[in-house]
Amino acid sequence: MTDSSHHKPFRMNVTTRDNAIVLVVAGSVSMTDADRLQEKLVELAAERVAVIVLDLKEMNFICSVGLGAIIVGYLKCRHHAGQIRLVSPVPSVRELLETTRLTKLFDIYDSIEDALAE
Repeated sequence: MTDSSHHKPFRMNVTTRDNAIVLVVAGSVSMTDADRLQEKLVELAAERVAVIVLDLKEMNFICSVGLGAIIVGYLKCRHHAGQIRLVSPVPSVRELLETTRLTKLFDIYDSIEDALAE
């Protein structure tokens, strides 16, 4: 029997707060899910909000294609001076963000409230 507990099903939930959109990303963002994440981020960026907060505390894995999807969302937001802010990535995801130097591109916050406070 294989241990699949570390790859939980991918899901997203969108809420709006204080002139910002909060996108909760949960589970594993594998290559098959990365397109859905990218489509959602492009759709949200098209709403031209100032800030999209990606709440990552329930995301336990992201592949390189998933990271690319976040970068595409970031580039779309930049067209209207918007930002993507990351919240609470688990240690393995934070390490990946640091290794790929994406921490230079994205600010990482401890809570949604901290991300919205700036």
